[in-house]
Amino acid sequence: MNTFVTNGPLTDWKDHDAFWRQDFTNRPYGVGQSYEQLEPAYRFGYDLFGRRDGTAFNDIDDAELRAEWDAYPRRGELDWDRARDAVRDAYLRSDIDHPSEFDRVIHDK
Repeated sequence: MNTFVTNGPLTDWKDHDAFWRQDFTNRPYGVGQSYEQLEPAYRFGYDLFGRRDGTAFNDIDDAELRAEWDAYPRRGELDWDRARDAVRDAYLRSDIDHPSEFDRVIHDK
């Protein structure tokens, strides 16, 4: 069970890192993996969101993402097929950092 608590939008990688460090084992792709194996994928997804101006993850060409991942110096031994789901999760979670998204979620209710 995840016991991570936050009092508002996460503001930097350290906050996301703390969340994923606790939560990665709750993900199907985390079974049999260590956090150290998956951390580069989470960091890549977090950074990717900032570079893509909030474009929907599924609207980004998978071949383009694979090429970016293959050029990512911190990827370790993790290939794209094993990294993709963690990258997607971190990318989708990154939108809580952005006040416009936070406001949209609050005001659309």
